[in-house]
Amino acid sequence: MSIPSLADKVVRTCLRIGKEDRVSIFSWRHTIELAEAFALACQKAGAKTHLEVETDELYYHCVLDLPLEYIREVNPFSLALLDVATANIYISGPENPEKLRLITPERMGAMVEGDKPYSIRLVEKKIRSAQIELGYVTPQRAKTYAFNYVKWKDDIQAAIDVDYKYIQGLGRKLGQMLEKASEVCITAANGTDLKLAMENRPAHISDGVVDEEDIEKGDVFTALPAGEVAVVPKENSATGHIISDVPQVDSGLLIKDAKFAFKDGRLASIGGGQNTDVLKSRWLKAKGDKDQASVFMMGLNPKAHVGYTHNHIVLGSITLAVGDNRDYGGKAETNFGAAITIAQPSVEFDGKLVIRNGKPVP
Repeated sequence: MSIPSLADKVVRTCLRIGKEDRVSIFSWRHTIELAEAFALACQKAGAKTHLEVETDELYYHCVLDLPLEYIREVNPFSLALLDVATANIYISGPENPEKLRLITPERMGAMVEGDKPYSIRLVEKKIRSAQIELGYVTPQRAKTYAFNYVKWKDDIQAAIDVDYKYIQGLGRKLGQMLEKASEVCITAANGTDLKLAMENRPAHISDGVVDEEDIEKGDVFTALPAGEVAVVPKENSATGHIISDVPQVDSGLLIKDAKFAFKDGRLASIGGGQNTDVLKSRWLKAKGDKDQASVFMMGLNPKAHVGYTHNHIVLGSITLAVGDNRDYGGKAETNFGAAITIAQPSVEFDGKLVIRNGKPVP
């Protein structure tokens, strides 16, 4: 899939940009070509554009060297831009992830606090937004995580060039089932055994297209590639434990076999294999409702494969997040967030098998 074709699909199909739109585009130095393609596609659709560029050097100087108070403060320029924009395209970065591991839990928490006003403003103003995760695909990141760069790039492009109507249809079916379910049970061959209580809460479907129905529900944000349906479980209802069966990327590190254990409905411990101490350290130092099983997600994308940075959208996978869930209509407020994905789970809704060993049950 060429860059112009990808940009055109995002602009016209996913965000539905038209001549009345004002589009803010955030880029990194290494994604200038991609940002330029988005700007051109928007302008061809008749929209006005604004392009902002960040560099690795400037980013790391801010998050590693400046006082915590500076990091927590909202950038008034960026926030004011959202008073003008009707749509927003954010290309992920930085290019080189090696210094991410130097960000302390305190600084990570400050970054989360500083970013929250932007997501709140996006919802309040109903600004259609897409995060383009192709910006993560760099030779530096591939080397750090021991990914095959070419296969990673091919996989993420294929997952963007997908049949969005299929994802939308499957998401609605699973979403309706989740909204009616009272209990979700998750098991896996790696020892996972977790139960979550549901409470007729709305399902949030990330199908890659931000349409009028999404906007009315406050679901103005999508990440591309897309493909997940998410529900906020009942508070203090999680029992058991969940263990990841695929490597996951966090803080510039590859984390393996992460385990969340719940007791009396709250997260009691974080442990597991390689680099899980990073998650545990952030969790222990976090503030607020950091102990909640906050979001349950099911993957919908048939073209995505596990083993990269988008495990959570792979068809048949499930993901459990802990921490802040206000973006999904929840009440948990904290400066902590982490998630575990299982690629081959078995999932039951009220005793009915929905996924068997990572394969959806017809």
